[in-house]
Amino acid sequence: MENTYGYFAKDVAASLDITTSTLRRWSIELENKGYNFDRNEKNRRIYFERDFVALRELKKLIGNNVTFADAINAVVSTDFEKKNAQKTPTVYNTEIRLSKHELEEIVNRAVTDAIEKDREKTFQVFEEKLNQEIERRESLFMAEIKKEQEEKQQLIEAAAKKEEESQGPEENAEQDKQKAKKRSFFQRIFNR
Repeated sequence: MENTYGYFAKDVAASLDITTSTLRRWSIELENKGYNFDRNEKNRRIYFERDFVALRELKKLIGNNVTFADAINAVVSTDFEKKNAQKTPTVYNTEIRLSKHELEEIVNRAVTDAIEKDREKTFQVFEEKLNQEIERRESLFMAEIKKEQEEKQQLIEAAAKKEEESQGPEENAEQDKQKAKKRSFFQRIFNR
């Protein structure tokens, strides 16, 4: 057998949500129609995954108002080992039992972690947008300062030019002499 785990009637009945006497009656009827259950050394039925699948199918058919005899015949005529062996996991391999408190702790931890990750991501996005806005405003501010400085420089140059034009030739000659003296003084200091 591919599945080496076998289960007793009590476990199968609990899994199918039926009584052990109902399971025994279904098993007897299936055996009478040719279905084979494995048995242990005490001649008790051992149920494997293919048996779980067959019994689930029987329960489903009965629940859909199929007569008991027709449901038994349908189950016996189906090869459950090939049909559903890969789709249905065993009861004990996938069943995890947790108390309500343990489940609440797991859920709360998962929710808290998800909220924290979302909060961090939100702060990162907010910080990036804030930095971009600060950079944009600084750029606009610096451009405005540069523009004002250029305008002031142009006004100063225009005022100086007007002043030169408004002075007579004698005053201009005197200013030229003072500039020459200043240049020669600076030249003397820096040309050494």
